[in-house]
Amino acid sequence: MLVTLGVNTNIAANATATFQYSPTSFQKLFVRLEDADWEQAKVTVQVGSTTICNGASAIGLSYYTGLQCNSTSDITSTAGGIGIDFGSHQLVDNANLTVQVQAGSELTAVDVSALVDNHFAGSVPVKYTEYSDNTFSSDNNLMAVCWDSAGAEIEEDAYNCEIRNKLGSSAPSFISSSSWYQYASYSRFGDRNAGLLNKNEVPCTTTYNYSSSAVTDRIMTIEAMPSSQKQIRQAKVEANV
Repeated sequence: MLVTLGVNTNIAANATATFQYSPTSFQKLFVRLEDADWEQAKVTVQVGSTTICNGASAIGLSYYTGLQCNSTSDITSTAGGIGIDFGSHQLVDNANLTVQVQAGSELTAVDVSALVDNHFAGSVPVKYTEYSDNTFSSDNNLMAVCWDSAGAEIEEDAYNCEIRNKLGSSAPSFISSSSWYQYASYSRFGDRNAGLLNKNEVPCTTTYNYSSSAVTDRIMTIEAMPSSQKQIRQAKVEANV
């Protein structure tokens, strides 16, 4: 079901607005941001006390959105939007879905909606984590997208990023990640500003290491999350109903 969490909400510069809902399960989030500096906004998503998006920047989330659909028509000089697939999270013990949008500069209108209670989704729950570190490890990694926080193009960023996991290792340049992103994306938005670093066939711990001199300075990982026995039982009960 599609539900509305907030419509035309004004958020002052550096302020945060909180939106909540109480579904049985949660699948997708949609956020529309209106103002010239919408890219500066940060989005945090929690199910109960568990953070599944850690204050990731709207611009990085919009680059990920471009890998899922053609979002170009939703991006203008004064507005932008994101559509994020979280797999399927079961909310147990009266947990709430909480979405926080933090503005950089003022946001004149923010719309937040979600797809919830799709009891036949059957997808693995996932989370999104944005890193500013040059070296880090990502557990149960499925994918990573990279970009420059200042908005510079990375298609000529010749520095390499060393990527290692149990499937193997490589050290592609950010130029190559930009090429992969351009050919994988459904949208022309970000085709010179974003890169796709890896897509793992199975979730596995993956490490990243790159030079602090690189133009690229942000990596967002998508990671699979475990489900408790209570969450699994609830999903089965809801599907049977």
